[in-house]
Amino acid sequence: MKRLPRRPQPRNQHGIALAIAMIVLVIMTMGTLAMVRSIDAGNLVAGNLSFKQGATAAGDIGAEAAIAWLEARIGSAELYQDAAASGYYATSMDALDMSGGANDPTAARVDWDFNGCQGAPAASCITPSPPIDAGNGNTVSTVIHRLCAQPLDPNGTQNSCANALQSGDASAKRGELKYGDDKRFGGQPAEYYRITARVKGPKNTVSLIETVVNF
Repeated sequence: MKRLPRRPQPRNQHGIALAIAMIVLVIMTMGTLAMVRSIDAGNLVAGNLSFKQGATAAGDIGAEAAIAWLEARIGSAELYQDAAASGYYATSMDALDMSGGANDPTAARVDWDFNGCQGAPAASCITPSPPIDAGNGNTVSTVIHRLCAQPLDPNGTQNSCANALQSGDASAKRGELKYGDDKRFGGQPAEYYRITARVKGPKNTVSLIETVVNF
């Protein structure tokens, strides 16, 4: 009697393929989550930059309002004294924290949020101009400093101001460069004014813009 060939017995399965598939699936899932988080972070950064740019642009509105306020009073003794209700100060106030966030008790602070500087230690708490609606959820307030040492007449002997000499009209030789000849500049000096605009926008976006002008 002829014997038939014996069939090979099936090997026992240990689940290696399933384990590898699970590992690959976990890696793919983690990669997908990382990509989603990266996209979300990118969108968040782009949005924050957009808010920041909008707040910075809105600072021009505050600066223009401050310039208009000054132009209406140039040449008047009204500018020799502080006008805190309008955010105007007749001196440069060098020891001043414009951000309003430092805790130096020897420096003055600006009460940008109109909350008494939150009771923080400061030499003084100065008031900015009333907020202006700059659109797109932005509000802007300004502080104007006349760059003088004293709240007095800028041309007085007891005061010292940063001045710009205006070009003179009386010189017939303004096109020449000669020492000891006609002056190329003359007239009354014009004081400098420093305008600091602070914009607060959506998501607590804050921008500080500084402008220096003279008239």
